Amino acid sequence: MTTARRLAQARGGLLVVLLALLLALWAAQAAPTLSAAPDSSRPIPARGGARPNPVDQPHPTIQPFVRPDLARRLEALRPTILAAARRHNRPELSGMTDAEFAAVIAVVIYNENFGWLEDDIAPLRIFTPLYQDLQRQANEQLPGSNFSVWPTNLRPSVALEILDRQLPLADSRVISVTVTVEGSRIDPADYTSREALFAAITAEISRDDLAVAYLAANLERGLYRASLDGAPVSWRTLAAWHNQGIVDPRLIRFNPTARDYVRRASAYLPLARALVAPRAPRPRQAQGV
Repeated sequence: MTTARRLAQARGGLLVVLLALLLALWAAQAAPTLSAAPDSSRPIPARGGARPNPVDQPHPTIQPFVRPDLARRLEALRPTILAAARRHNRPELSGMTDAEFAAVIAVVIYNENFGWLEDDIAPLRIFTPLYQDLQRQANEQLPGSNFSVWPTNLRPSVALEILDRQLPLADSRVISVTVTVEGSRIDPADYTSREALFAAITAEISRDDLAVAYLAANLERGLYRASLDGAPVSWRTLAAWHNQGIVDPRLIRFNPTARDYVRRASAYLPLARALVAPRAPRPRQAQGV
């Protein structure tokens, strides 16, 4: 057996072990909890592949935590975020300026890269990049995988909805909307297998610039859904749409996962607004004589 093959098998074995550990963790997270809900306590599937909060109980004030690497990446992405907001904001539906819409894009990215589990168990923070990369590798290598992918915690299946310009409605119907993903090279019709298509989508939504493009397009879908449902729009509405695929404020309030997600996102809102705020031009350096 060649060295390369042995290394590939060892890597595959490690992937399987880590996936088993992650599945055990996800099973614990998905355990049912008792909470008040309107009409029905049936859970609503997460749209973006969010990590649900397994215990619906009061939490202490969130201290926003941003890894230095993510802070650098977001600073580099600032022009990309602002451009995406200009493309996808619909002020007549959102009631937002492009800068306010850009702040929503940023707050989702901040929030998605540090979840409730890291809040509760601080030592796990060092492992977060590992399982984020593990989920990406699983989508690219394991048939049938549909794990959420960072930096925006988006599932390939939801990204495919965006590429197909689909918008799911509250009554389970799906309609077509005019949403495009700037920079995407994927035409779903070119793929003969779902596995190959999801692997290609995973590669795109793993790229920071394209992840922003997909996220902005998804938030635009949220605007259309809110308009159709007659729901008021705020940054909370769009955050809940990305996290749980709901826009109705009553559903958001009674959905423990969406409610906690919005609560956590509020801690990052000042950082998001500061990131996209106008900046004074840098002073020119004096020319040497």
